[in-house]
Amino acid sequence: MKIATAIPVLMAGLAITVSSAIRDGWAVAAGSQGGTTQSTSPAASDATVKSPAASECKAAGKSEITIKCEYKAMPRSSLDSKTKPRIALNRSVFWFKTKDDSLMHVELTFTNEDATRISDVRSVYLAIDDQRGQNHMRRALPHADFSKIEPGQTLTFQDTLIAPAFSQGQYTISLWIPASDPSLKFDPAHNLLLNSRDVANPVTGLNTLATFKLER
Repeated sequence: MKIATAIPVLMAGLAITVSSAIRDGWAVAAGSQGGTTQSTSPAASDATVKSPAASECKAAGKSEITIKCEYKAMPRSSLDSKTKPRIALNRSVFWFKTKDDSLMHVELTFTNEDATRISDVRSVYLAIDDQRGQNHMRRALPHADFSKIEPGQTLTFQDTLIAPAFSQGQYTISLWIPASDPSLKFDPAHNLLLNSRDVANPVTGLNTLATFKLER
């Protein structure tokens, strides 16, 4: 599965300050566009990055990395779409190993900001791209189902996926939420963009959750 992206341009515009910690020969740092998360994964020390919107991600661990992010919802606007659901991402947690193919644990917390339950069932995909914008990982999140969130309700979905090894470099974690109509699946204009500050990218149709960098 290949999705055209403009991730290098996006990351260049963040202009964030990175504080890194050395873990088993690698330095890991995380940057975000916004949510709060809790994790019981082991951590030696934290590397914290704040985005221009004052959102926050933290990275911790040794060869096992935990990334936690907290996001802020966007205020309502008269320009809001009347046809697409209003879903805000509140928190995200990612736990994975870097050296070999391994299991990746994903926790995502969303709020249904609509007055009704969402009937349009869309698949949600985790997308991780390298610093050149190339596809490093694409996985469906089978438990992320927006139709299960009642109006005004906040709900957390969890999935465990097979993830590839991560070599030296910078990576961007995104959510791809295409249209439920198969004929529109690869049209970015019909992707669902989340109602969280600095997350949605209308150009790529992706929702950028965090960036992290691994260095020797």
